[in-house]
Amino acid sequence: MARWFVLFFILLVACSTDNENPQERVPEEPETLLDAIVSASVAFSYSGQEVQDFVLAPGQAYVSGYFYFEEDLAEDVIFGLDIEFLEGVENPLRFEGADWMALAGFTRSGLLWFPVGLPENLEGMPTPTENWVVEDLGITLQPGTWYKMTITCDFEALEFISVRLEGGGIDTTVDISGNQLEYPNYAPFDKANLTAYTFALRGQEFAPTNPEGFNVYFDDVEMGVQTSATDFTVVFTDGFESQSDVREIPITDVPIPLETIPEHTWYLENDDAKLSISDHYARTGNYSLECSADLRVNDSGN
Repeated sequence: MARWFVLFFILLVACSTDNENPQERVPEEPETLLDAIVSASVAFSYSGQEVQDFVLAPGQAYVSGYFYFEEDLAEDVIFGLDIEFLEGVENPLRFEGADWMALAGFTRSGLLWFPVGLPENLEGMPTPTENWVVEDLGITLQPGTWYKMTITCDFEALEFISVRLEGGGIDTTVDISGNQLEYPNYAPFDKANLTAYTFALRGQEFAPTNPEGFNVYFDDVEMGVQTSATDFTVVFTDGFESQSDVREIPITDVPIPLETIPEHTWYLENDDAKLSISDHYARTGNYSLECSADLRVNDSGN
């Protein structure tokens, strides 16, 4: 629950020859903050033959993309990518509506964060994303630099494989194999599909005053699936050049018919997400996606 503080400042004006009464000044109330924010975008992929084959017999998959931040980015902001396999409600492989998540993110101080699944997930029960693993890579990410990160996972074994970070003189791969993927949400889409995400997140627990330095920029996101023992095929790639804003997922019914959601388009993953197509920075083309971890509640309620 957001905390409210109402401060009253009383200004006593010294009396001169006219002996004026004290004056009371009431400042504006401080801004309301969210307990936490996950500014995440999501894009769906479902119609290509490679994806249709993959969701019937899933194997390894990856998501990659580039991120960039400015000098003032706060050290508590976690940012990164996510790839998910949504089983759908029609003929699911394991559980109706299951959502298997391979999410990982960094802080500018070189901490790698990723959530790990619980035993209940493998029994078909979703759980809150609270079981995080944190690894210190012993590096410091530099502002004004485009870094590429790649998350590879195995949707057959329901496990992570690795996270790779490239850029700014860094090329390191962290082996996180054996860590179970999480099932965080019941996702009632009618058919199975793959989704790609970008995100920036923060919580009041680590940023009680919401210090400035909120924004992370993403560009050239790619998602691919294993199509043979040694080969991967790209099923989605985008550089944020084809849309001018990011809107809500067009949900018309439940179960949610995938055919009503244009694929390979970026949507708001949740109601609080603060996203914009930005021309401030771009790795290629003219635009990137800005994800803001600002906890302030805006005029529209988030």
